[in-house]
Amino acid sequence: MLHTRESTTLPGKYLNTCFIAIMGTALLPLLQFFHDQLYYQRHLIEASEIWRLWTGSLVHTNHWHLALNLAGTWLLVFIAPSTDSKPMQLLQIVWLATCVGLGLWLLSPGVIWYVGFSSILYGLFMLAGIRLLFQKDWLMAALILLGIGGKTLWDWQQGGISPSAELIDAPVIYAAHLYGMSGGILLGIASLFQKQLKP
Repeated sequence: MLHTRESTTLPGKYLNTCFIAIMGTALLPLLQFFHDQLYYQRHLIEASEIWRLWTGSLVHTNHWHLALNLAGTWLLVFIAPSTDSKPMQLLQIVWLATCVGLGLWLLSPGVIWYVGFSSILYGLFMLAGIRLLFQKDWLMAALILLGIGGKTLWDWQQGGISPSAELIDAPVIYAAHLYGMSGGILLGIASLFQKQLKP
């Protein structure tokens, strides 16, 4: 009886844990067909195409760009799987996309256009790293937080020009990564307070 119960609950648990990666793998390639209608473009946002503040993070410059972000999403699933519900994971993505879009709009007026899921992904990595800190998984938390922070610092020092920039045919917009990371840190802090408030 116990074996039967576990066999029916494990697939659901696995799908919940891998939800973002599965959704991204299914949805992001399809959104490439609507790239021109979705990417972040400042003058088009000024012309009332407000949705681009959010959808810019869901399209990519080329197939290498898309593949790198999907690989990073699956890596996150395997090293720090989320235990949040599917609706909560969707809300996290919307929050991070909002942080990136508004951050670029309000704080980086020099960024004329932007695409890529990496800014959201950086935020998800930061959220995972903070959770692992509170779970006292010091090594994995340090690898994630220092790895993502170090990569962003390196991109900044290189002025956005790096081997990955050549691969994706565009400079790395490290400001967008910073906004995504900031959103992830805020999510991590909010998660901590929520746990403290629970009886």
